[in-house]
Amino acid sequence: MERTKCSKIGFVLCGVLLLGITAGGQPSVSVGVNVALPTLEIHTASDFYQPLTPYGRWEVVGSSGRCWIPGQVAAGWRPYGEGNWQCTDAGWYWASSEPWAWATYHYGCWDLSPQFGWYWMPQTRWAPAWVSWHSGGGYFGWAPLSPPGVRVISPQAYVFVQEGHFMDPVRRSTWVANNSALLKKTVAGRAPTAAVIEKASGRKLVSVPVQDLRRQAEAPVAAKQRAPAAMAEKKASPPVRSQVAPVEKKTAVAHTSPARTESNNSLQPTGRKAEPQPVKQEKTAQPSEKKAQRVPEQSAREKSAASEKKEPNTEDKSHANQGKD
Repeated sequence: MERTKCSKIGFVLCGVLLLGITAGGQPSVSVGVNVALPTLEIHTASDFYQPLTPYGRWEVVGSSGRCWIPGQVAAGWRPYGEGNWQCTDAGWYWASSEPWAWATYHYGCWDLSPQFGWYWMPQTRWAPAWVSWHSGGGYFGWAPLSPPGVRVISPQAYVFVQEGHFMDPVRRSTWVANNSALLKKTVAGRAPTAAVIEKASGRKLVSVPVQDLRRQAEAPVAAKQRAPAAMAEKKASPPVRSQVAPVEKKTAVAHTSPARTESNNSLQPTGRKAEPQPVKQEKTAQPSEKKAQRVPEQSAREKSAASEKKEPNTEDKSHANQGKD
């Protein structure tokens, strides 16, 4: 059953390739496989910058934009040239021990530039492999798909192995490259089926869940991706200390407490007990002074009124005398 799955998917999707013939006769259209894997997050091309920088450099390459160029590779190196093919439930998966394999063989496209050599254009869609297939004359060959706009894959990009060694580890000592005669003998087409590989190699293939292979390849990168986020969370955690704020409020209340203790001498220092007393005496003395001031005023008025009653007005007396006359 597993062999049947690999055979069907290998025929239709291996390398996740839908045949699209360009002007140069090479397949050019590819379809990614959606595999649920929550461990590694790749949303934009910039998500590759930090993980791949230790292994190469980033350069702006024509219309392809910012691309990655591998560093410290041997002369004659080429993508999909060091590793091996594995049959999975989603087609042929390219496995490699190169530290950038998780990205450059399962996302994006490759091309060969006279100025920069091999460069990789990042894209965010994942697949078991992004390759163009050739077969014929007892050989199988593959080359990385080119970036959009590049209609012909360079003949130098192809790697060929004998049909019987397709499942063997791929090394420079086992593959054939830069052989224009062999390229002419082969035909661009779909990926080899499991049945053809079993017959040529004499082995029975076992399909492996592609999600397991992907998780294994991306796990170290996902761990490094989560580490900065964890550090950021730790740095952001100190705001929890704001719970100590009530201590500041308590101290503020302690400063205002003397105002409350003015009416309670038992809470005040002993040297301050006599301070509020003069204020109270002045307040109590003020009404008595007002009363003392009002008493003389009232007595003067009463005396003047009494004198007015005792002594008649002189004008009234004159009028009375005139009446008598």
